[in-house]
Amino acid sequence: MKIDKYSAILGNTVGFHDMSTLTSNRPVATLPFGGKYRLIDFPLSSLANAGVRSVFGIFQQDNISSVFDHIRSGREWGLNTLLSHYYLGIYNTRVESSTVGKEYYQQLLTYLKRSESNQTVSLNCDVLVNIDLAQVFHLHNTTKSPITVVYKKLPKKDISEVNAILDIDETDHVVSHKLFDKKSNQDFYNMSTDIFVVDTQWLIKRLEEEAQKEYPEKLRYVLRDLAAKEGAFAYEYTGYLANIHSVETYYQANKDMLDLHKFYSLFTPNQKIYTKVKNEEPTYYASSSKVAKSQFASGSIIEGEVVNSVLSRNVRVHEDSLVKDSLLFTRAVIGKGAQVEYAIVDKGVEVAEGVVIRGTAENPVVIKKGEKVTEDILS
Repeated sequence: MKIDKYSAILGNTVGFHDMSTLTSNRPVATLPFGGKYRLIDFPLSSLANAGVRSVFGIFQQDNISSVFDHIRSGREWGLNTLLSHYYLGIYNTRVESSTVGKEYYQQLLTYLKRSESNQTVSLNCDVLVNIDLAQVFHLHNTTKSPITVVYKKLPKKDISEVNAILDIDETDHVVSHKLFDKKSNQDFYNMSTDIFVVDTQWLIKRLEEEAQKEYPEKLRYVLRDLAAKEGAFAYEYTGYLANIHSVETYYQANKDMLDLHKFYSLFTPNQKIYTKVKNEEPTYYASSSKVAKSQFASGSIIEGEVVNSVLSRNVRVHEDSLVKDSLLFTRAVIGKGAQVEYAIVDKGVEVAEGVVIRGTAENPVVIKKGEKVTEDILS
């Protein structure tokens, strides 16, 4: 009896994003989220919850070490057992390029052929969802199409020019797709999440054809074209979705988690999110601390005021300081009397006593990893 019926291909992003210095040392996949998670935890957890035990992660070679460091054996997502597999494929084409070198499809096809799976799911880390993939698999099996795509109706402000917009007929099948045009004016668009479920044998044939071309395209572009060409079944996702394509959208997605309705829409009780576990002491709140509408991970010491903010592990907020509408990554230190508003403070940043950092809701200030801030930063 074959247990491993499904295989998965996990990519980093659906396009090239301007994330300031946040992605200088890490891919989008390992950006922190909600204090104690990383973006990659969400697709990996969706796969784990659907019983997918064979995953091929395909990443561009720059800054790949943080992916290795976070996933390690894959134990948290059930990927370290005898019958499970986690592979990391690495390619060296530039992130912003739509075409790839030969090694990209060589690795991918080797994985798919060895997986012996019936179906393959393809997904990425920059469209943040907590989706019940078992339901998508079930629906895919009831349709005649070899490919199913997941989409969500979204307003213009939540879509970027790297996203594909689907034209869907009344029978829920894809007619065509095009890249989002920000000059167009509709209330809502059918945005592809770039989550696809595909019959594996059929996919192998299509990818072998693609690999023969002089300039083969990345998997997501091939799947988008195949979905339109084959009249893919379109599955509408109605839960929380954050389309992370800029510093502002990343910041807003984190801030969304302070809204209870959005928090419970993403962290649904029947669809757990797993991450690398850190056993640390709880966060300490001194008598001088003031805290309102914020999220904290473990191991921090809070002596100042924290409002409307999301703090990662081992953060130190000294007394008389203010952290407001900000994201603080691991081991950030906010000095006595300092003020940090509308900012994303990367790992290990130290803000000196009395310093003021102030961005805006539309344009939060990003403080680079490990920086020591001794002068005011006002935008």
